[in-house]
Amino acid sequence: MKREAIQNSKFKILNCFVLIGFMLVPLFVSAQDLNPNSELPSPRTAFLRSLVVPGWGHHYVDKSNWTRGQYHLAADVAMILSYAGLTIRGNQLERELDVYALSKANADISNRNREFQLAVATFDNLGEYNDFQLRSRNWDDLLPDIAENRWNWGEDAQRFQFQDMRERVDRTNSQLPTIAALMVANRLISALSAYNHARRVWDNAPEASFSYLNEFGQPGVTANLRFNF
Repeated sequence: MKREAIQNSKFKILNCFVLIGFMLVPLFVSAQDLNPNSELPSPRTAFLRSLVVPGWGHHYVDKSNWTRGQYHLAADVAMILSYAGLTIRGNQLERELDVYALSKANADISNRNREFQLAVATFDNLGEYNDFQLRSRNWDDLLPDIAENRWNWGEDAQRFQFQDMRERVDRTNSQLPTIAALMVANRLISALSAYNHARRVWDNAPEASFSYLNEFGQPGVTANLRFNF
């Protein structure tokens, strides 16, 4: 059913985020182990951390200055709350729609597809709907005259109200994929930013060398320390 598919898609999106998080945790842990210089942040670890939790990689690279990461983290929290709020709101609107259709038109639409809901929203009753399909020669769209397919609006105002309520449900649910896409984009941007931040730390790290020959090639002790800016 259409509504069940929408509900399943919501849970699938959330489950994907959780699954990705659990899959990436061992990756950034192993990345830390592969870091040849434990005093410098690993770009790979920074990338994976921010991919799991936006801003985490920035905090890992520089705990004293991770303002950019805080922006990504705040955006992610806001989008998660928005997604949860819209999901709750959508479920509430769907329940109200079901109750309204049952009380005003004696129609049970709780487990019916979108096509049936459109029929209920467009026609006063099943007879009017089937009559229209017959005149339009849409034989495949005819509905059997059985109890579960019957509805009857008392007045047009009630049907118009049902249409408005159904449109609110659609508008609410249609925002969820957009928010999910923005959450993915925020994670990718945060991960790339953290990676580049860690790379800059590596590029600017001081380089030290020690030799038993001086700059003229003669025996002696020479120590060099170079800073990159």
